[in-house]
Amino acid sequence: MNYRDFMDRIDQHLTEMSEQEKNEWILHVARTTKESQRGAFLDLFTTNEIKADYPSLSRIKEIETWRDEVESQDIYLECSSYQIYDGDFWSDDWEYEYEDTFGMIEELEDAFQLANDLMFQKKYTESYTLFERLCSLSFAVIEEETGESFELTLEELVDEGLIHLNIEQTFLHLMYTIYQCFEGKETASIFYRYFTTWNLARNMKVEDIFVVGPEALSGLDLFMEDWIAFLIEQDGDLTGKLLKEACIYQGGSARLMEMASHVWSKHPVLYEYACQRLFVEENWEECKRFGLEAIRTLPEKLVVRGRIADLTAGAAQQLEDADALNECYESAFYAESTLNHYLRLFELSDYQAITDQAAKFAETLPEVEAWQGRSPAVQWQTNRLSDQRKITIRFFNGAFDEVMEICVKDRTTLGWSSNVKGAVVPLFILLLDKSNQLSTAGKQLLDSVEDRIGYQKEEKSLAERLLDWKEKIEITDKQRESYLAWLQKEVDKRTEAVVGGKYRNSYYKAARLITALGEAMESNGYTNGRANLIAYYQKQHSRKRAFKAEFASL
Repeated sequence: MNYRDFMDRIDQHLTEMSEQEKNEWILHVARTTKESQRGAFLDLFTTNEIKADYPSLSRIKEIETWRDEVESQDIYLECSSYQIYDGDFWSDDWEYEYEDTFGMIEELEDAFQLANDLMFQKKYTESYTLFERLCSLSFAVIEEETGESFELTLEELVDEGLIHLNIEQTFLHLMYTIYQCFEGKETASIFYRYFTTWNLARNMKVEDIFVVGPEALSGLDLFMEDWIAFLIEQDGDLTGKLLKEACIYQGGSARLMEMASHVWSKHPVLYEYACQRLFVEENWEECKRFGLEAIRTLPEKLVVRGRIADLTAGAAQQLEDADALNECYESAFYAESTLNHYLRLFELSDYQAITDQAAKFAETLPEVEAWQGRSPAVQWQTNRLSDQRKITIRFFNGAFDEVMEICVKDRTTLGWSSNVKGAVVPLFILLLDKSNQLSTAGKQLLDSVEDRIGYQKEEKSLAERLLDWKEKIEITDKQRESYLAWLQKEVDKRTEAVVGGKYRNSYYKAARLITALGEAMESNGYTNGRANLIAYYQKQHSRKRAFKAEFASL
């Protein structure tokens, strides 16, 4: 419940209560307050009172002088550093120890306390001026041994644990004083600057500002309209989030939907936010209607369109609307060509023609390296697909001979985690296994490639999708024989490279390949295929006890 709705409910309840009922309610809350919270409860009665004498002008001038010294780096922090080795390639390998020779941190904490006191004394101009100057400071740090220097922002001081400051509260107090000192579009402009430059503000809402400070803010409706008008003209993903929150505050889902339809060419993500809200509200009919509007309005290859199609498909399922569901499934794949979206197309009645056409479309997409990934928050990302993911879709489209030929040309036996063969060989083994469920080895094999082939968690697991897909794929006996013969050669070379090469930490990878292949062979008529294949490799590497032990868990 946002601030506006909450306060409206409070006003309604207070209007309906008599003075005696209000007093009794306050006494009830006081009586049931925990001992640890009684001090804070009593403070509520003095929130609007002046908490301290107005500080002398000399104290403010002292802080200004200190601030000048910080800016000119006449005073600074000192540090020593040493390198750490924890085996994590991505972690910071330097540790810093700081020394505050000039007492800067204590002075900074006192200055922020003064800014807070000024705010509660309703000296908003003085408070804002002090907050703004303190928050914009950078603090020089000198490395003792080398003499080299770098700077820390206020947020970095907090992250390093150098200052005991509630930085979220500090941000809200600063923004509260801005609201009290400025008007209209100027307030919106300053708000936006802070929301887009302070990292911590990205998880906050404008309405959080409304509940701090010594007195209720006036003119909120007018400001929120100015805020919305200002945001409409800005770009970026954070802007879309702020615009969503502002619209919901001003008029709930209806206002958000109106805004999405109006400014989609600048903020297409508003369509997604509106569908998300309608979905959470279980307003299935409106979610379907509005989602279909978005799908038919937004550019075909816009990734956000795929996420909207997923939400709309969920609403269509609730309504048992097959036509809408079909449209959503196809739209999702053409906007975001993930394996999830592709395998889902096999649920459609005319899946053969639809999946063939979709696979051809995937080949036309510009490529992106699989490891680069894509942030789901970027409004204007367009559909891209790595070469490995295209090969995966070709495989699931039934182009088995073509995909096998690609792997035959690849002579790699190690480093399978980064090449396409490492994903395709397991998929071929699972394809050829005629069982209607996955074995332990089969599950482990599928789990090992799930991320690499681009399957994302959803209502159906990859194992369920795979088994459903296999029922609709036809393979001739000749193809089965050819693929099994090729797989035996690949598994043999892989095992020799891993086990023969004494890569002990990867023995389990070879063991599950052997076991899963043996199970596939047995399901295709090879008597005792699993046991015989395991026995063969255990004999081949009889002196590798660690390798032989890996089969026990399978």
